[in-house]
Order: sequence, then structure tokens, then C-alpha cells
Amino acid sequence: MTPGMQLPDGLALYEREGARVLRAHTPACTLEVSLSGAHVTSWIPEGHSESMWLSPLATFTPGSHIRGGVPIIGPWFGRGISGNEEPQHGWFRRAKWDLASVHVDLSGVVDASFTLAERSNHPGFEVGAASLHVRAGTSLELSLTVSAGKNPFELEVAFHTYFLVDDVREAHLEGLAGVPFTDAARGRAAGVGTTTQTFTAPTDLVFEAAPPLVLADPGAKRRIVIEQSGASRTVVWTPWKEGVAATSDIPISEWMRFVCVETAVSEGGAVTLNPGEEHTLTARYALRHG
Repeated sequence: MTPGMQLPDGLALYEREGARVLRAHTPACTLEVSLSGAHVTSWIPEGHSESMWLSPLATFTPGSHIRGGVPIIGPWFGRGISGNEEPQHGWFRRAKWDLASVHVDLSGVVDASFTLAERSNHPGFEVGAASLHVRAGTSLELSLTVSAGKNPFELEVAFHTYFLVDDVREAHLEGLAGVPFTDAARGRAAGVGTTTQTFTAPTDLVFEAAPPLVLADPGAKRRIVIEQSGASRTVVWTPWKEGVAATSDIPISEWMRFVCVETAVSEGGAVTLNPGEEHTLTARYALRHG
């Protein structure tokens, strides 16, 4: 937090397991963002219930990663282009970020900016700077901007968003018809998206950057509209019961409670950044009844 910064009414910073967390409660929404990872862990727009799934076993301890919400993946995805990078999904989500500015308008919309305060000296990934802008009200917009330092590198980043659903077996995605994908859960088999993407088994589909999508959640009687820009891929992932059983920070009872729709620059769609160049990735979410 910038020295001398005064938080607007309805906002506060509190500590959870050693991490500082920004909490906002305004007429437009309730929002929580951990400064460890600049990680949105809760967004409840006015007139709706919680939109983000957060594992009951999630840890906020600085240096670890939080299971659920909106992890910021980068500067590589998975094990990176080389297939050998550590840690999994990069270090952005484990790093300390600073609250650079925050403002609440008359309608209760929160505008907050966070800057990367920790850099890893990982060879080949010399990040010059990174910043996240969060605009939260009746919709949520996340914009991540990353620049290269003295050397060029191949940037991969993503919003690995965990959407809370009543039952993943009843949820479905609309808007992927005709969009090519590779199936990372089944030997990288190629395919093309259908009008309605349902979930009946472990799913890890890497689509080309998708048009606006709708995640329909009949059990909760709501629809989540997902828009994105600056993306090269849309990743749709849910581990199903067997995947959760092998994951230590997700209770087995939670396997049907979430699905990830990831706005990404990854999986063959990395962006080359030359020294001083930057790239911005944006995701926008809105909830609708019905």
C-alpha cells in the first residue's frame, strides 16, 4: 500500500494467515483481493450471491498459492514452453503485490490498481513490470499488463478463474460453437467446439481465443457472461471427482462446485515481448438471473 494512502469508506485491509487482504463492501458489490498474488478471492455483485469458488482448504500464506478465486498465472503457463519451468504456472500468483491506488465512485464501483512488488530472477523471464487493474461493481473487469525488462521473452499469462456453480454436471458453456480446441486431458486430440459445452468427465480443453461466452448454472438460476481481450486461448478445466481426490487443497466433497474458464495467453499462443514492450490481458464478468 502506498505510504499515506487513505482507504475510501467501505474499504479495509485485514490480515489472513500473514497476507494482507483488501475488503470492499459498497452499494455495488462486495470484493476481496489478497495482496499475496493480487488474487481476487470473492466478488458478490449487488443482487447476487457469491460468484467465485474458494476452497475451504485454501491457504493465504505468503509464498504459497490460493486455491480458488482468480489466480494470476504467469509469466509462464503450466510448465512453460520448455515444459521444465518451476513452479507450476509461474510465480505471479505467489508474489507480493502492492496496492498502488484505490477509488470508489458514487455508485459504489471499486477501482483498484496493484503493482508487482517481487520479481523472480528466473533465467529467460526478465519481467520489467506488471500491474493489475480491478474494476468491480455489478460487473468485474480484470486487466493485467506485463512488460519486458532488458531482454525479450515469451510471455504466457492467464486469469485461472474458478466460477462457483451449483453442480458442474448441470452447468454448461455457450458460445464455443466452431472454435478449434486441443484436448489436454486426452492426448492433445484436436476438435471443434459445439453450441453447448457440457461436463461429464475430467475436462481440460484448450480453445483458440473464444468470443463472448455464457456459463449457464441452472441450479443457481443464473448465467455468467464472460468477455475477454488480449487473449490467444480460452482454457476450460474441471478435474472431476478423480482429479480432486489427487489434490490436497480441495475437499472431495467440493468436486462438483466449480468450473474454470480461463482467459489466457498460453498453449502455443505466447506473446513475444521485446525490451520495454508490454501486453495487456483483460477479462470481464457479469452475472445475470435466469
